[in-house]
Amino acid sequence: MDVRQLRYFVAIVEHGSIKRAAQSLYVAQPSLSQHVRNLEEDLGVGLLTRSAKGVSPTEAGLELLGYARSILSQLEQAREALRAGSLDPHGSVRLGLPNSVSLVLGVPLVEAAHHELPNVSLRIVESMSGYIMDWLRAGQLDLAMLYGVQRSPGVTARQLLTEGLYLVSLPGGTGRAGPGEATVAMEELERFELILPARPHGLRELVEKVARENGVRLWIRTEIDALTQIKALVRRGLGQAVLSHSAVYEELQRGELEARRIVDPAVERTVYLAEPSDRPVSHATRATAELLSRCAASLVADGRWRAVFGSEGVSDQPIGEIKNI
Repeated sequence: MDVRQLRYFVAIVEHGSIKRAAQSLYVAQPSLSQHVRNLEEDLGVGLLTRSAKGVSPTEAGLELLGYARSILSQLEQAREALRAGSLDPHGSVRLGLPNSVSLVLGVPLVEAAHHELPNVSLRIVESMSGYIMDWLRAGQLDLAMLYGVQRSPGVTARQLLTEGLYLVSLPGGTGRAGPGEATVAMEELERFELILPARPHGLRELVEKVARENGVRLWIRTEIDALTQIKALVRRGLGQAVLSHSAVYEELQRGELEARRIVDPAVERTVYLAEPSDRPVSHATRATAELLSRCAASLVADGRWRAVFGSEGVSDQPIGEIKNI
């Protein structure tokens, strides 16, 4: 078994196809297949199940996948640490962002990284927090932003910011004036036809929890998880949504939607910056985390992200059950 075989094996599993992996690696498909056969013979177990739809790892293959990713990650970190004493971060960083966070932070972060971290290859993966946490623990991500942090081994996090949630609708809805922005009381949500994600989505559970604690009965007319489709339905006048201000910033600027902050009580959620605690964190990952924090603070300061920025929190605490937000 050698590093090249492990790298090839990981690529095959991630692509779900020897042909697609060969194309991405610029390696001849027969050669790639032979490397896998050699690896299977060396270990004495089958690693892949082959079918007309592609390949998938066997139970032994899944176990090897975890080891292989860990080994390859440590080799990359060792290479970076030994680069001729250079202080300039090098290497790749895989960052997971919830969809709503990526909307506001993705482009500014990539732009800043392009100028400030020219030797760092940044890969951003968008999904819901629960999936992002799983990938972070499995070694598929180096860094992540998450909602709804509790406790879990192998991951540490620090509080980055707290944002309020808004009732989003077509322009012209009613709401009482607040300091600098329109507001709507939690009890008033009873009269709206809400479009919310289905359980166990964390946003849905948070809104329902606050409503239940305040004796408010919500009318959830439509359940759909995709953020883009939620906004499209609201634009078509088919209901109202509960979202962060940043999730609809562009639509608000264009006058397509309006957002009223939910008050009495406010509905808030906290964003955390998380990284693994059970494996080394590279210089490139550290530099990306610092840049991300500065970008988030800048977005909050100029009003692009309506939130309260703060780095105090749980930086050395293990974190855990993450809802899909």
